[in-house]
Amino acid sequence: MSVEKTNLGNLNVVSIKEATEKNKTEPVFSKGLYQWVMFVISLYTRVRENLKIDFESFIILQVVVSHSLYEVNKLGIKTFSELEDEMVDILHKKQNKTTKLTFASISEVLQLPRETVRRKVLELCKKDILIFESQTGIKLSKGYKKIYGSFVSQTTNDLSSLINKWDKSGALKLLLEMKNK
Repeated sequence: MSVEKTNLGNLNVVSIKEATEKNKTEPVFSKGLYQWVMFVISLYTRVRENLKIDFESFIILQVVVSHSLYEVNKLGIKTFSELEDEMVDILHKKQNKTTKLTFASISEVLQLPRETVRRKVLELCKKDILIFESQTGIKLSKGYKKIYGSFVSQTTNDLSSLINKWDKSGALKLLLEMKNK
């Protein structure tokens, strides 16, 4: 038998430490993934039960919230309570037509049919969550403050809990160290 067939070479040998570390990350990942999935399920359930809207409408609302936050942040970064007090008011005072949000822009972002977006936005308007005016576009209504005060606060607490669980299990460290491969 040749020496080459019995020689493993340095590249194929895995140290005990490397093997142990490799085995540690898989359970950490699965536990962290489970906690993430439970967070998403809880969010979905709270959207249906508390907001009484379907998840697609919720995602459309998130596009409007995202646009609103983008506009608010142009005026300076805000704390949680400053946003609660000012987000809707600031957006209604600022009448910048170049930044208006339309059915078409939401449709493009979410890759949804424009008619679906229009119908769901109008339903959210009936629930006093959004306002639509052809001249100023789609905005958060005064009724959004109720959602912000309770729903956003609960979601923030749930996210904090998730991150703390990830930190304790080591999943957060694993996520922070991940690189695109």
